[in-house]
Amino acid sequence: MIRNQVRVIVAILFIGAGSVAYFAASYVATPKFIVKNESDVNVEVTAYWKQQSKNLGSILAGGEQMFELNDEAAMEFRVAYPDGQVITSSPAIYFTSGTTVIAVVTESAIKVNAEF
Repeated sequence: MIRNQVRVIVAILFIGAGSVAYFAASYVATPKFIVKNESDVNVEVTAYWKQQSKNLGSILAGGEQMFELNDEAAMEFRVAYPDGQVITSSPAIYFTSGTTVIAVVTESAIKVNAEF
């Protein structure tokens, strides 16, 4: 009888600890950024935050690029099209631990959303 109660208590504690670890992980995870090119042309993309930048290079039409960045700031994306047109996302989007930022490039715009 007591053994069964101990087993139940241990199982509850184990499940509780696992749940805490699962939910806490999203708050300490390194921010992730995904840039999707949904336009019909290859584009050059650069990410800007604070006084820093990251050149993602050329993203093929229909392709995507993912990167992680261990920081907390607001980020904007600058896209250069082959015809010389340059578009910058606005407003800059805030990111912190556990955030996934998704930037979608189309023929004439950049749509940026954050998932916390």
